[in-house]
Amino acid sequence: MRAPSKAQEQAIKHLSGPAQIIAGPGSGKTFTIIQRILYLITHYHIPPEEILVITYTKAAANEMKERYEAACSSHRNNDAWCDVNFGTFHSICYNILRQSGGIGSASLMKENDKRNLLGVLMGNRGFASACDYDSITRLQNIISRMKNLGQEACEEFILENTVILNTAWCDKQNNREFSYEDIVSIKDEYDQYLREQGFLDFDDMIIRCLALLHDNKAVCLKYQETFRYILADEFQDINFPQYEILKLLAGPADNLFVVGDDDQAIYGFRGASPGIMRQFMVDYPNCRQILLTDNYRCKEQIVTLAGAMISRNTHRFQKEFHPAQKGGRITALCFDTRKEEEIRLLSALSSLGPDALENTAIILRTNLEVMQYGEMLREGGIAVKGKKIKDSDLFHGFIIEDIVSFLAYLYEGNNRNDFMKFMNKPNRFISRAALISEKVAENTLKQYYTQNIAMLSQLHLLFGQLKIAAGLSPHLAVAFFRKTLGYDTYLHQKTTDDRTARRWISQANAIQEYFKQYKQSDTGISVKNFVRQLSLKETGGWTQTEEQRGVRILTMHSAKGLEFDRVFLPDVNQGIIPSKEAGAPKALEEERRLLYVAITRAKDELFLYYTKERGRRLSVFLEGLIHPS
Repeated sequence: MRAPSKAQEQAIKHLSGPAQIIAGPGSGKTFTIIQRILYLITHYHIPPEEILVITYTKAAANEMKERYEAACSSHRNNDAWCDVNFGTFHSICYNILRQSGGIGSASLMKENDKRNLLGVLMGNRGFASACDYDSITRLQNIISRMKNLGQEACEEFILENTVILNTAWCDKQNNREFSYEDIVSIKDEYDQYLREQGFLDFDDMIIRCLALLHDNKAVCLKYQETFRYILADEFQDINFPQYEILKLLAGPADNLFVVGDDDQAIYGFRGASPGIMRQFMVDYPNCRQILLTDNYRCKEQIVTLAGAMISRNTHRFQKEFHPAQKGGRITALCFDTRKEEEIRLLSALSSLGPDALENTAIILRTNLEVMQYGEMLREGGIAVKGKKIKDSDLFHGFIIEDIVSFLAYLYEGNNRNDFMKFMNKPNRFISRAALISEKVAENTLKQYYTQNIAMLSQLHLLFGQLKIAAGLSPHLAVAFFRKTLGYDTYLHQKTTDDRTARRWISQANAIQEYFKQYKQSDTGISVKNFVRQLSLKETGGWTQTEEQRGVRILTMHSAKGLEFDRVFLPDVNQGIIPSKEAGAPKALEEERRLLYVAITRAKDELFLYYTKERGRRLSVFLEGLIHPS
């Protein structure tokens, strides 16, 4: 094990009072935290049970604990050292509430139940047609943000993202948009249901714990005396209620040691704010700030590029980066078309041996791109580590929703909401205004189009096809829907990207296979309940195959905390990073931090690709910093 740097040594030996450690990428952050814990115990004789280490995720907490225990193994008489407390904010808050009677018999609401409840609440307001998986996820995130930041801050967030929300939630049936008032109303009803049923969610745990510590001085004092030394990792990722909890727990001694990097704050959509790191210096004017800017991960060329790019952000602590290793290689290439980019990527990966491929990552902006590239690489014979397609994409995407609605219409009462899901896929130009009742019938629709001979002919054909489909088994009905009614044609028309179209067709094939298991007349189970049970039961089905070795394909968010010998960043185009929706200055700075995180995952080699197809250009974040060939 190498000796700590001068800055790391200062952090390790810090004893009392507030300290903020600014830990850049590859700066040995975890090493520093673990060595400080050991130093507190061995040199300052702090009882291990008085030390609390807080991390952002359960996986990070477990990893930190494992590395700490491994470091302890080289010391004598270390049995009692295992009493150090490791946990996430949520687990610590839950334990405080449970031990203090702050939650009584309340239990955590399951994720599926939460989603189903929000779907019902949206439907109650006439937005049943907007209850797809992504819209409910977006609603969940906003409710979480409202709980943690308050309605005023959330309203500002919604106004900044008006275009995204209106596009996702426009309810064409009622010709109105999903408004801020709708969201507030749903949140209030959601919270009321939780209270009535004795449930709480993860956000409630934070808010209730904060209220308990703030209002009950005896409970607060108890935990202040229990946790005399607090270390908080990933400090840039916490939100304001979590920060208030930290301050209450650390008082009055304020032995609060926080570690983070404002340049890696990329969770603004969850309510995290890098501004909390600056606020920490205001709240604790006697705070000791230590900068860990030696990068032991990335070689010089990569460190230089990353530093030059992130320095363009204005709301950050100013710092200089020092690579511990010379060298490194950056390859920047511009292509006329995406096809050329794909061929070059496949060629570069094909030249790598199994071990080299294992230490290689492709990092992309969105989950959709991750799936697209995964399919493309597998088709090209490149081993990709991980599952081919996530279960959530199969059981919660728009394709399963469309197919389920089609079958539900056939077998379960010809309902309007089901019909609306598929009636214009492909586009038949059927107006929602023609659907005047809850049940959809051919004669009713024809009355609306009495003067339109072409539409009358099209409706006659459609309902004739639906009558045939209703007499088929579910598996054959799905095939009929795809081929005869033209749903596969719709999938091809929906995207200009061949990879995406192939992936959607593959998903439709897999869903069709699953419906071989569904015998509606025998089971009496509704189509939607069949799919719900299937999604809970299946561990993968056709997606179960998981390759243990190969290149990793990740989003920029999920790559945080990881490192690879070489990293490919395809599509570093304007409109992808930063995304088209990132127009506000704060959003642009977060997008630049996101690219910074991606670049600093590379240890030795970094490949930056972009295309000029259809007027595309290089990301503004990299303009003037790289010179593609």
